[in-house]
Amino acid sequence: MAVKILIKRRFKEKHFKEIDEIIKEHRYGAMNQDGYISSETLWDCRDPYRVVVASNWRSLREWNVWKNSEARVAADKKISPFLDGETEYEAYEMGMYPH
Repeated sequence: MAVKILIKRRFKEKHFKEIDEIIKEHRYGAMNQDGYISSETLWDCRDPYRVVVASNWRSLREWNVWKNSEARVAADKKISPFLDGETEYEAYEMGMYPH
């Protein structure tokens, strides 16, 4: 079943250029993965350092393969110095109530 993954981050002030580049790197890497459907980046209107990335995947298993891949772990290490707190992940099944 298709899933939507919400990735929530808050960044330290400044560094917009670096942050934007790393977010793009994450997206480009995801686009080449089995099961990737689409994604969008949402910047908080009230807090410009808070970002939510919503990505759609064919299955939770395929998302987890990407999340735990060497390429994504390496990209996460690049983004880590710019974070103001922990990254939060939420997974939702898409469509009708599944149970």
